[in-house]
Amino acid sequence: MICVPITAKSNADAMALLERAAREPADVHELRFDLLDEAPDIEGLIAKSARPVLATCRSRKQGGGFSGAAVDRARILQRAIEAGAGYVDAEEDVIPLLRRRDGVVILASWHDFTETPDTLRNVVARLAATGCDWVKFASFANSPEDNLKVFDALATSGKPAIGVAMGEMGLPSRVLGLSRGSRLTFGALGPGFESAPGQTTARDLAETYRVKSLTRQSAVYGLLGDPVRHSIGFRIHNRALAANAIDGVYMPFQCPDARVFLDAMPDRLGIRGLSVTMPHKLAALEWATETTGIARAAGAANTLLRTDTGWLADNTDVPAAAEGISASASGAELDVAGKPALILGAGGVARAIGVALASLGGHVHVSARDSGKAYLLASTMGWIATPWPGRERGTWAVVANGTPIGMIPETEDTPFPAGGWRPGMVAFESVYSPRRTRFLREAEAAGAATADGYEMFMRQAAGQFRLWTGRELPLELAASD
Repeated sequence: MICVPITAKSNADAMALLERAAREPADVHELRFDLLDEAPDIEGLIAKSARPVLATCRSRKQGGGFSGAAVDRARILQRAIEAGAGYVDAEEDVIPLLRRRDGVVILASWHDFTETPDTLRNVVARLAATGCDWVKFASFANSPEDNLKVFDALATSGKPAIGVAMGEMGLPSRVLGLSRGSRLTFGALGPGFESAPGQTTARDLAETYRVKSLTRQSAVYGLLGDPVRHSIGFRIHNRALAANAIDGVYMPFQCPDARVFLDAMPDRLGIRGLSVTMPHKLAALEWATETTGIARAAGAANTLLRTDTGWLADNTDVPAAAEGISASASGAELDVAGKPALILGAGGVARAIGVALASLGGHVHVSARDSGKAYLLASTMGWIATPWPGRERGTWAVVANGTPIGMIPETEDTPFPAGGWRPGMVAFESVYSPRRTRFLREAEAAGAATADGYEMFMRQAAGQFRLWTGRELPLELAASD
C-alpha cells in the first residue's frame, strides 16, 4: 500500500489536504494529529478522508510534535479508533493504554532520525512483543547499505511490518520496500509536504517507480553518484521500462563511496545495470571485470552492465557527444575536422567530449580553472593545454562545456565569456538543467550553432538502455513531461 501523510498545522488546512489527497494514487491517508497547532477535529478529519486512515500522534522524543504524556497521546488515538480509523500508529508506552476494536490494526512504532543501528532486528523483536498487530520502524540511512539492514529486519519480523530508511540514501527502502515485505510505503502529496526526510511523492511511487507491481524478481537499474538529486534519469528510464513492458525499476542511488556500494548492493538488490555519474566514473571503470575500448579511451565509465562473468564498463557519453556535435555542425554547414576545438573542464565528462571531438577529427585543446588538471589531462591524451584566462581568444570551431558551471541553481554563471562567440562556431553544452544555459544563450545570440546538454543526456541514456535491455529507448515518450 501507499500512504500519504497529511502534515497540516490546522484542521482547516488538513481538510483541504485531504481533498487533494483524494486525487492522489494512495491507499491510506495518515493523519498526523501531533503536528496540529490546535485541538484536533479527530472525528471530522477521519470522516473527511476518502481512504482508510492511519492515525498518528507521535511524541517529540520519537521525532513528532506532541509534547504531552503517553496518556494524552493514548486519549487522542482512542478517539481515532472510535471514530473509524483503520490503523493506529502508537509508540511502545501507548499501546498498553489502548482499548482494542475489531478491524483496527495497531502498529507499534519506533523511529531513529540519526542512524540505522546494527541492532535493528532486536528493536523489531521488542516491538513485536508489545501485543501490537503490526510493527513499524523508521531509521535514518547514513549509507546505502542501511537499506539492507531494513530489509533484513523486515524478513525476520515475527509480525507484519512496515520498514523505512529515511534520508536521501534510504530511497531504495521506499521503492523496493513493498517487494521486500513492507506492508506500506509513505509518499508525500508533493514537494514541501514530506513528513520525513527523503520522502518522495506518492505519485512518483505509484506511477514512475510502479512500486506495487515490483517483486523480488524485478530487475533493478539505477544511477550511482554523489549527488544524484538533480538527475532526470529516473523519469526517463522508468518511462522507457514501462513502454517496453519490462519488469524493472530505475532509481537514483546516493552514494559517497562507490566501491563499498558496488561490493555490497548489486547482488542483494538484483541490480543489473547502473548509470554512473560524478565522482564515481573512474572507480566504476577500475571495479569492472571487463571494459570497452571507448571506456578505456575516455578513462571513465558512465555505464555498468551485469554479465554472466561479472560487470562490463562502457561509456555512452562519447558517442552521445560525437553525435550531438556532428549533428549541430552539419546543420550549420560547419566542418569540425582539422579545426581547433576547446573543451572547458578536465573531469570525466570533459575527457569523454574530448575523445568524441578527436574521433571527429578535431584538434583538441583543454582549459580548466585548475590548470594542473588541464595540463595533466592534455599530456595524458596527447591534447593541448590552454590557459583559463584568455581562453575566449582562440580561433575555435567548437567550444564544449564539460564543467557543471551554469547548472541549477547557479544559472547565470557561464564558463566562456560572451565576447568569444562568433558565427561559424559550435557551442556544445553538457549541462541539461536548465536546458538553455547562459553558455548557449550567449553563443546563439552571437550566431554560433548550439547543441544542448539535454540532447546529449538523451543520447547517452538511449545507449545505456540499449546495452541493458537490448531494446530501444522511445525518445519521444521518455522525454515527455
